[in-house]
Amino acid sequence: MPNELKRLTLVAPRALEEDLVSVLLEMHPALPGFTTAHVAGHGEGFERARVVERVQGRIDRVLLWLVLPAETVDRVLARLCDVLPQSEVVWWVEPVETMGRRA
Repeated sequence: MPNELKRLTLVAPRALEEDLVSVLLEMHPALPGFTTAHVAGHGEGFERARVVERVQGRIDRVLLWLVLPAETVDRVLARLCDVLPQSEVVWWVEPVETMGRRA
């Protein structure tokens, strides 16, 4: 399907936010855009948490959403792995059924 879209979600420590954004903005050909949000992680993975995060019971994270042509997802993931090989970056891919703008 030539127009198939996927949503790539990245979750990373906030300390990596600027590096992630820079890599995505510098990609060629350029990406269509993305969204970032500051979020809190809950659950497993507190061994690297700061003291304040352990007390609060949540870890500060940045969430990045990219809606991309399906064939672009692997290129983006490969570039991120080359430039930022940190294991703290979690990602997943989901299908996008429809997308548009409100008129």
